[in-house]
Amino acid sequence: GVLLELDPDVGWVIGAEIGVGHLSVVVANLRAGVSWRRQAFFDRSDSLESVLDQLTSLLRQARQHCQRRGRPLMGAGIAVPGLVDVSSGTLVFEPNMGWREVPLREALSTRLHLPIYVDNDANAAALAERYFGVAQDVDTFAYVVANIGLGAGLVIGGQIYSGVSGYAGEAGHTTIDPDGPICRCGNQGCWERLASLRALVERVDAALQAGEASRLRDRNGDGPDSMTLEVILQAARQGDAVAQRALSETGTYLGIGIANLVNLLNPTLVAFGGSLSLAHEYLLPRAREVVESRAIGESRRAARIVLSKFQADACVIGGVALVLHELLSRPRLVLPEPALAGAVLQRREMVPG
Repeated sequence: GVLLELDPDVGWVIGAEIGVGHLSVVVANLRAGVSWRRQAFFDRSDSLESVLDQLTSLLRQARQHCQRRGRPLMGAGIAVPGLVDVSSGTLVFEPNMGWREVPLREALSTRLHLPIYVDNDANAAALAERYFGVAQDVDTFAYVVANIGLGAGLVIGGQIYSGVSGYAGEAGHTTIDPDGPICRCGNQGCWERLASLRALVERVDAALQAGEASRLRDRNGDGPDSMTLEVILQAARQGDAVAQRALSETGTYLGIGIANLVNLLNPTLVAFGGSLSLAHEYLLPRAREVVESRAIGESRRAARIVLSKFQADACVIGGVALVLHELLSRPRLVLPEPALAGAVLQRREMVPG
């Protein structure tokens, strides 16, 4: 027999992330090798139309990059936070920005005349790890993505578990503390409100407002919106007690939620990614301690808790994975030209020894 493998440069794909306050777009080959990237920012008060205009501009720049390099474009995958109707490409509800019933696939397809695939950011990030990252040989795992919000992608038997209505994985809105802070989803004490980047920043701000001594006091500016993860990490590495305690508390709640996932799913692996994972040196050790003390022994011993390969890039590379997933699932729908059908697979040479 002749071994075949996917030719990674038979076509390129666009991966995009709509985050809370930011947009990220990359052009990559079919092995997630990135050749171009751009990022833009917006205010949460900006209109949906203006955000879509920004995203459309970035996607057009990405398409022009492919054209200049002479590469066929297979499509664009869009990873978004919140509830997504994958069948129609509609963002049903995003609580942090207050968006409801946004027909993303229709809007972007009309503007760009490209195949567009849309899914929840945690599901997309889980696919990225499944195809390109730490979960390539794992059939059952959970992917926890923590940015301003927090969610989980669940992979069971090698497939994303979507649930009856397609909204499974909203672990960020499971209740951790019934008397905890109000979440933007309307619930109280959600995991997202206790273990996200927003939660970390609010812990630091609360300590500063209480008058605690910290090198972060001069960096607090106009409140929690001006405090960044990079600033908090720098202070923690310099021994700042406020920063270190805020990270430890966030790691504790991260671990509680992961322990719940371990007990529910009995996974081989739990991967942690998103922008908050840049603080993994503080968060993961504490989270592992909590999982060790709270998860059921048999499930705990079976599960490895690891850092995502892509960390802050998890969701935008997830957009790339969405297109590859469609290509592998329904190749006739996404090949840009019929002539390319025979070129997708290339012969893999066997090297003696």
